[in-house]
Amino acid sequence: MAVTHCHICDSNPEDKRRYGDAGLEDGIICPICLRPTCRFHLGTVRWRWRDSGKLDSARICLACKNAYRHRDWDPVRRDWIS
Repeated sequence: MAVTHCHICDSNPEDKRRYGDAGLEDGIICPICLRPTCRFHLGTVRWRWRDSGKLDSARICLACKNAYRHRDWDPVRRDWIS
């Protein structure tokens, strides 16, 4: 799903100049903070579902990943790996 802008690029003019609009087509809305993020500012987090034991992963913005905000995302059903 393409996004129209990236909240991290918008807050950092150096990143905006470096990446421009190149990563917007592959960008997504971060499932944690619900803000649009380009592909250059996405990271992957992994977890194991408690009920089935299967591994899963999602892409979230680096701001949420670096702040460990993903650990509060459905902690009842997920055991966080990264």
